Amino acid sequence: MGWPGVAIALALPGVTGCLWLRLLWPVPKPGRWPLLIGYGYLLGLTAIALLLGLWGRLGSELTVYPVLLVLGLMSLLAFHLFRSRATATVARSEYGTAAQRLSVGQRILLGAILLWLVLRIAGLALEVWWEPLFPWDAWTTWGLRARVWSELRELVPFIAPSDWLADDSGRAQTIAAWRYPTTVSLIATWSVLAFGQWNETAANLPWVGCILALALGFYGQVRFWGAPAPTAIVFTWLLLSLPLLNSHVALAGYADLWLATTLGFAFMSFLHWSRDGDRRQGLLSVMLLAVSLSIKVEGLIWALLFLPALLATKVRGRWLIATAALIGILALAVWMSGGIDFEIPFMGLAQLGPDRIELPYLGQFNLSALQSWEPMLRHFLLYGNWHLLSYLLAIAVALSLFKLTLSRSEAWQRAGLTWVLTSLFAFFGLFAWTDAAAWASDSTSINRVFLHFVPGLIFWLMTVWMSLQTRDEVPAS
Repeated sequence: MGWPGVAIALALPGVTGCLWLRLLWPVPKPGRWPLLIGYGYLLGLTAIALLLGLWGRLGSELTVYPVLLVLGLMSLLAFHLFRSRATATVARSEYGTAAQRLSVGQRILLGAILLWLVLRIAGLALEVWWEPLFPWDAWTTWGLRARVWSELRELVPFIAPSDWLADDSGRAQTIAAWRYPTTVSLIATWSVLAFGQWNETAANLPWVGCILALALGFYGQVRFWGAPAPTAIVFTWLLLSLPLLNSHVALAGYADLWLATTLGFAFMSFLHWSRDGDRRQGLLSVMLLAVSLSIKVEGLIWALLFLPALLATKVRGRWLIATAALIGILALAVWMSGGIDFEIPFMGLAQLGPDRIELPYLGQFNLSALQSWEPMLRHFLLYGNWHLLSYLLAIAVALSLFKLTLSRSEAWQRAGLTWVLTSLFAFFGLFAWTDAAAWASDSTSINRVFLHFVPGLIFWLMTVWMSLQTRDEVPAS
């Protein structure tokens, strides 16, 4: 099919996802279309991976045509449902009036930022077009599986090295990370199948779509929050200007950008649900958390971090403090008792003890005394990977804690701050109290893991900024 086939294969999932999400928001609203396109692309491509995986596990030859047929039928069905539903209409004059309130200087500034964003993404797209499959995990895991599947046109299994040595079928393959989820590899396989033969540019192009989806979905959710267009564009620029985020697009092939986008979208929808009780946003949050489990094994742990935030939406004041104290007492009891073992449904045995944590698929982490903070301080306070994000987070957390002690807190404020604090605690606990500290010292994983939280953290920074404004300054969405 060549490059036209790749364009169709990458565009159609986004169109299908966008049409189905439009059924949730039929009434025009500022930020609706960017949100629908961003979320639709991500959900559409992960649905493609699911369909392609199901098709391959049936023993059928891997090809794009059956999946394209299903996508086409789903798009037609979504379009028919939308046309047949009686929907309310809203005059579009609100968009014009919002634009007229911007001064000439604001329009010039916003135009300059938009131009910067377009040029930045275009530059990243050229890097993807020119660069070979370069990153380590890309050609040892994610891209390697995509090449095997696209070359053989068969979803051959990847098994443990010991099982591979004993296998006499000649079909199985093995890699070091043979237990990693397959979604990202299937996404790369999809675009290669559309091209017709193995091509590293075709395999990497979905990463350009992912950064576009992140930008549009982020902007749309900021507008849904009630922020004016200038605020939404500035915070989108703050996100897309981060050097490490850019490098995960230019050096495409890692799964971390997909997990960061999925978790970020899940947190944005979760925060909307906790503020407005919008079931549509709650549904999106649950769907995206489920998707995160299929991207990387860390997705399970990061999804569990939403449970304390969910609890914070229901509990406030003294009860929240008492609940946190009870959790601390239970953790201390587990530590003093020597640890516990328990079974996680569909996954396996987990062990928590004073000297180790062992989780299915993630492996074992040996706990030890506090490791050196020096590598983390260098990465987040001195190096340029994150610009000034660490300093902004410290200020925002301090302001939020101070504000919550002075006034009655709302559910979304407690939920947002709880998610931020538990995420940071889990992250720094991993690199400070386990043998994963070596990944910080040699700079191999610490920044890649932190990237998973970054879109959600910047969205939370936006909500803190908006909460500091007076109600008169915040236009109704």
